[in-house]
Amino acid sequence: MTAMDKAIDSASRPYRLFALSAGLLGGFVLILSYVAIAIQTGNLWAWFEVVHESGDRSLIGTILYFDHAARELPLDLILGVAVGGAALFVFPGGQVSPSRSTSWWIAAGLLAVSAIIIGGTLFRGGPQMLYDNLLQFPTRPGEPLEWGGHWRYHFLSHVSLMLLSAGIAGVLLLFGEPAQSQHQGLTIFTGACVVFAVVSVIFGFNWKQFTDPVPLGHQLREAFTHTFVTLPLAWGSCVFMAREQWHSRRRGRIAWAPFVLGGVAVLAGVFLTVGSFAKSAASQGQTDSLVMLVFPHFFEHTFSYLVAILAASFVFEVGQTRDGR
Repeated sequence: MTAMDKAIDSASRPYRLFALSAGLLGGFVLILSYVAIAIQTGNLWAWFEVVHESGDRSLIGTILYFDHAARELPLDLILGVAVGGAALFVFPGGQVSPSRSTSWWIAAGLLAVSAIIIGGTLFRGGPQMLYDNLLQFPTRPGEPLEWGGHWRYHFLSHVSLMLLSAGIAGVLLLFGEPAQSQHQGLTIFTGACVVFAVVSVIFGFNWKQFTDPVPLGHQLREAFTHTFVTLPLAWGSCVFMAREQWHSRRRGRIAWAPFVLGGVAVLAGVFLTVGSFAKSAASQGQTDSLVMLVFPHFFEHTFSYLVAILAASFVFEVGQTRDGR
């Protein structure tokens, strides 16, 4: 190996390790969740065991929970765009071939997954169920429908997840900075945050999302799920797609703004954790089993992983394409 090859390998190593570790973390959490469910149910083939906290869904039914995926769809798309924008801030476009064939394949995948979610919801409950879920009416089984209720059950967790993506960008910039403008990524990330803020205002606020044990516990579980699966897989995908840029970086430095935003994300997570434990949020769950309260939830968000990863990858790949062709 020549000195040049060694330099390239040394510059690329942090990003290669990040992409690999992110993918392994997401996969490990899902495997661990399945093992925990299998032990709890006493069945190694647990796919048809009733595992959802509501007591009426098997593991397969939890994965194919179409109406839940429909109400998560707007949130997942916004989170995916935020991750893609933050990744573009670290790895700006203009450094790769102008071919957009990969972008089209990713877009087709995103459209297909969205169509499956919408079609499954329509099949299960018709247009009314789709309408109710896309407009965020349901909160939990047995509770009355409430305008924006579901969105409010995700407000703090989504704030923490989006800002955590900024923090991840700050960490990656320590290993090397881009030579080109980061304006595009910043614009996309900021745009996703603005859209989230505007929709949050439309759906409204109340103190329950900050003080009531049920929304607090729900938001903590959402933050936990997406921090350990969605963000690692989405970020790992984007960093892997940027592999042509791994070795062409300037000396890294601390970008304070992303770290400040990441710090706010951590504070939001601490607030949810402390608030949930102080209010005994776990006791308000629909099951007495902590295993069934936590681990099936990772599978309940299977469609979320696909939507967020594909949305992040699409934004990132399009942003990487020179001249947008």
